[in-house]
Amino acid sequence: MTTAPRTRRRSDGSPSARTLLLTVLGEYVGYAGRDRVWSAAVVDALKACGVEETAARRAITRLTHEGWLETEPAGRFTVLVMRPRLVRLLHSWTARLRRAMEEELPWEGTWQQLLLRIPAAARTERTAVEEQLAFQGFGALGQGVWIAADPGGVGALRELVAELGLAGHATWLTCRAGGAGADAALAAQAWDLSAVAPLHVDFLARFGGAVVPPAGGWSDEEAFVLRTRLVHAWRLTFERDPRLPDVLLPEGWPGREATALFVRAWRSCHEAADRWWERLDRDPRGAGAGVAARA
Repeated sequence: MTTAPRTRRRSDGSPSARTLLLTVLGEYVGYAGRDRVWSAAVVDALKACGVEETAARRAITRLTHEGWLETEPAGRFTVLVMRPRLVRLLHSWTARLRRAMEEELPWEGTWQQLLLRIPAAARTERTAVEEQLAFQGFGALGQGVWIAADPGGVGALRELVAELGLAGHATWLTCRAGGAGADAALAAQAWDLSAVAPLHVDFLARFGGAVVPPAGGWSDEEAFVLRTRLVHAWRLTFERDPRLPDVLLPEGWPGREATALFVRAWRSCHEAADRWWERLDRDPRGAGAGVAARA
C-alpha cells in the first residue's frame, strides 16, 4: 500500500533533511531515469544544502525502514536503491513539474471528474488518495466528487487507485459545466484560491533574485543548492495550487509571475547543477564509473 512520505518542514520553516532528501532523489536520480545512487553522494548533496551529516544519514535510515529505499553494499560503500513505489511517486512529481514548465495551451472547457466512494474502513487509503488528488490538481466538490482542469495527472492517479485496491470504487468521467460563468463558479466551489495566492507571493519573495547571478556567476555547487531549493519550494506549491487555466484565474494572479520566475531560474542553473551532481555521484571506489551507469 502506497502512502507518500511526509514532507514536513522544521519548526523554523526551513526544509527538513527528509524533504530535501526526497527532492534530491527526484530531481537528480529519478529525473535522469535512474533508481539507484551512492549513499555518499546523497549525504554530500544534503550537506551542501545545510543539512548535517548525521541528519542526512538519519533521513536515509528512516526512508529505508519505511520501505521506500533499500541499501546494497559495494565494498565499504553503500548504494541506495529506490523501491518501485518511490520511483512511481517521484515520477509523478517530475511529471507535475514538467507540466508546470510547459507553455499553457488553450483550455476547451473539459473537466476531469472522479467519483470515488472509499469504504469507511479504508482510512489510510483515503488519506493516500486525497493527498495525491490534491497534488495532481483535483479539487473536492463534496460527497466523493473531485474535478480537475488538467488531465495530466489522471494516469498516475488511476495507477494509485488500482494499487490501493480501490478501482472498483472509482468512476472516471469528463464533463463540461456549460460556459465561462459556470466554469468559474465550479472552480470557486472546488478551490480557495485566496489561500493559495500567498504561496506564490512567498515564492517570489524568496527567489526573486535567483535569475540574476552574482558577479562572476554561480559556482557549480552554488547552482546545485539553488536548483535544489528552487525545485523543493516549487514542488510544495503543488500541494495547494490546482494550476487552473488562465481563463479561470483572477486578475493579477501571482502564480503567473511565480511560474515564469521558476522557469527562468531553473533554466539558468540546471546545467551547472548537473555538473556538480555528476562529480558527487562518481564511484567512490575509484573505478571511474558512477553507480547509475551500471544499473
